[in-house]
Amino acid sequence: MVSLLRTRGFGLLLAGETVNAIGNWIAVIAIWGFASFHFDAGPGDLALLFVVLGIPGAVLGPLLGVPIDRLGPKRTLLIANLLGVVSALLLTQADSFLQIVLLALPLGLIEAFAAASLDAIPPRMVGDDQLVAANALLGGAQNVAIVFGPIVAALVNDRWGLEGAFLADAATFMVGALVALTISLEPAPRAVEADTTWRELRAGLALARRTEGLRWTFVVVASVYLLWALFGLLEPLYVRDVLGESDSVFAMLQTVFGVGLVLTSIALARLGDRVARPRFVAYAVIVSGLTAAMYLGTRSLAVAFVGVFLWGVDVAFFYVPAKTLLQRYTPVTFHGRILSLNQSIEPWAGILMTPLGALALTLVGVRFLGVLGGALAVVGGVFVLAWARRLGPVPTGMPLDPAAGSSRDAVALGGSAPG
Repeated sequence: MVSLLRTRGFGLLLAGETVNAIGNWIAVIAIWGFASFHFDAGPGDLALLFVVLGIPGAVLGPLLGVPIDRLGPKRTLLIANLLGVVSALLLTQADSFLQIVLLALPLGLIEAFAAASLDAIPPRMVGDDQLVAANALLGGAQNVAIVFGPIVAALVNDRWGLEGAFLADAATFMVGALVALTISLEPAPRAVEADTTWRELRAGLALARRTEGLRWTFVVVASVYLLWALFGLLEPLYVRDVLGESDSVFAMLQTVFGVGLVLTSIALARLGDRVARPRFVAYAVIVSGLTAAMYLGTRSLAVAFVGVFLWGVDVAFFYVPAKTLLQRYTPVTFHGRILSLNQSIEPWAGILMTPLGALALTLVGVRFLGVLGGALAVVGGVFVLAWARRLGPVPTGMPLDPAAGSSRDAVALGGSAPG
């Protein structure tokens, strides 16, 4: 960890992403939590919010990988942060829940662009032996935002309201842009030169389809994102209607969740490659279902705090190794497309799950639906654990140029045969 922090530019990137992520969480809490309390949003309103926020990232998200691979993740991270400044400033003009929904429309796409760009940076900045630690520390920096973001959001909301929250988000996006200007990355050659966007996109999809390790990881990620989408709908309603608490308690629960994430991220940075294995990711999915059900399955505030902390611990054990698997199963020149595809799965999960969750809430209660979602996650985790046993060894140090393989491989990836 010490040598990693001494890597040129990594410490600054870590600090910048911490500040930027705090601003993002201020906006998330403002849109997701405080707006629902302020405008008395119901399940249908929250479902509409998640669907609208998810559509741009779900539909256009895979295309974002092409400019990342063409321009490099440093440039695209800068572009994404500058677009974030504009989007956050527009949100300051909202004075109704519907206006918040509409003005937040580009935000999901911008955050997916920034996240995929950031995910593509560690393999070009650090050695493969430090990849898990780099992912864990960057994840920890973003998770620090979950600890402090809700607290800062509550203070900002109490003092300046929703407008202040979005102004703070704009300022931290600017910090992210300035940090992106300073980082230095190893260049990676283009896998396909002077090709069309569509062919490059198809090449990335072909790689994801024919690589069993990528298929497995995407199935696991999709199942977990479905659970997250369901809980994104349920959590504000659970705090307000089941626990009978205020938006401040909602913010504190998110803070405790973040504490679990941060502490576990630090532990993962020390554990390193020992946890970057498919079976550990599958175990994390199973435990995630159990802890999620514990969290929303109780009427006790104390038990809810314990449950959300344990859920945060487990989410970190899932997210860092899963991201590392995606990076290692993919040639560096395809990282933008594969990691952007990963970012598009989460909004698709929101689009599919939140309307179903809102409909289910007309038939069953919040607690029952939360426990059911956790149980389904456990079943899914058992399935992917059995599948993980059929996977081969996880590759390390993937080559920069996939055309270095056979002629058949090069053609399948959308290029021409070497030689």
